[in-house]
Amino acid sequence: MKQIYHLVTIQLKEFYREPGILFWAFIFPIAIAGVLGIAFTTKGVPQTRVAIISSSHDASGLSAKIEKAFSNSSGGNSDGLGVIIPQVLAEEDAIKALKRGEINLLVKEDEKENLEFSFDPSNANAQRDYLLLSNALLTMQGKEQGSSSIRRLDSKGTRYIDYLVPGMLAMGVMNSCLWGVGWNLIEMRMKKLLRRMSATPMNKLAFVMSFFFTRIVVTTVESIIFLTFTFTVFENAFFGSIPAALLIFLTGNFVFACIGIFVGSRAQSAQVGNGLVNAFTFPMMVLSGIFFSYKNFPDIVLPFIKHLPLTLVADSLRAVFIEGAGLAEIVYPCVFMIGIGFFFLGVGLRIFRWS
Repeated sequence: MKQIYHLVTIQLKEFYREPGILFWAFIFPIAIAGVLGIAFTTKGVPQTRVAIISSSHDASGLSAKIEKAFSNSSGGNSDGLGVIIPQVLAEEDAIKALKRGEINLLVKEDEKENLEFSFDPSNANAQRDYLLLSNALLTMQGKEQGSSSIRRLDSKGTRYIDYLVPGMLAMGVMNSCLWGVGWNLIEMRMKKLLRRMSATPMNKLAFVMSFFFTRIVVTTVESIIFLTFTFTVFENAFFGSIPAALLIFLTGNFVFACIGIFVGSRAQSAQVGNGLVNAFTFPMMVLSGIFFSYKNFPDIVLPFIKHLPLTLVADSLRAVFIEGAGLAEIVYPCVFMIGIGFFFLGVGLRIFRWS
C-alpha cells in the first residue's frame, strides 16, 4: 500500500503542476456548461414559427386565429409547452424556409375552413408543432373548427434526412481535419519527431501544408463512403452544382486544416491537446445547426453563429444539395472561409514550436 500511495502522489503532482491540464479539466467544462445553459435556458415558453400559405382562403384570418390561440403569456392553449408564431409566406418561400430548417410546419386553409397541415412525420419537432397548433385551434373557446388533414412532406429536399446529410458531411470534414492535423502535430511533438524534423532542410510552410493535402485524400474517401451510403439507403436530395459542392468541400478542408495547424502549434501534452481540439469542435457541433436549426438560438447571437466555419460549410452544402445553388451563390461563404483559414494559418505558423 505504501508503494501505491507514493505512485498515486507522484501522478497527482504531475497533474496539478500542469496549468494547461487544470484549465481544460476544470475551467473549460464549467465554461461550456455556462454557455450552453444560457443558450438553451429560455425565459418563458419556447417559441417556434409555422408558415401559413398565402394562397389560403383567408391567410391573414388564419394568422389572427393562431395568434389569438397563443395570446396568453403562459403559452395560450399549449399550457406553457410552447408558443406558435404564424408567418404568412408564399408556398415557394415556405418550402425554402422548410428546407433551411427555419420552420417545420406548413398550414393551409380552404373555403370551408378545413385545415391542411404539411410536415415531415419523421421530424420530431414538426410533430410537436403540429400537435401544439392543432390542439390550440381545436380548443379555442367558442370556435367551431372544421376538419383537418395531414400532408406528408416526404419528397426529396423536404425531408429531415435531406437537411441532416449535408450537416453530417460538414461535421465529418471538421472532425477529420482538426483531429487529423491538430492531434497529429501534438503527438509528433510529444514523440520528439518535430525536433528531429526541424534539424533537416525543410520548409515549415511545406511541412504544415502537407497535412492539408493528406486530409484532402482522407476526407475524400470518407465522404465518398458516407454519401454512397446515404444516396443508396435514403436517396437524399442533390439538386445543385457538382463544381459548387467540390469548391465548398475543398474550402472546408482548407479552413479546418488551418485551424488544426493553429491548435497543434504549441501544445505539448495529450490532455491539453485533447482539450484544445474539443474547444473548437464541440461548440461548433452544438451551435452550427448540424442536427437542428440554429435559428432557435437568441437573435443576438445569430450573426456570430452564421459566420462560424462549420455553419458556413453546412449552410453552403445545404444550399447546393437541397436548394440547387450554383457557384455564384456560394462565393461569399467560400471567400470568408478562406480568410478565416489564412488567419489561423498565419497565427499558427507564427507561434509554432518544434519541441
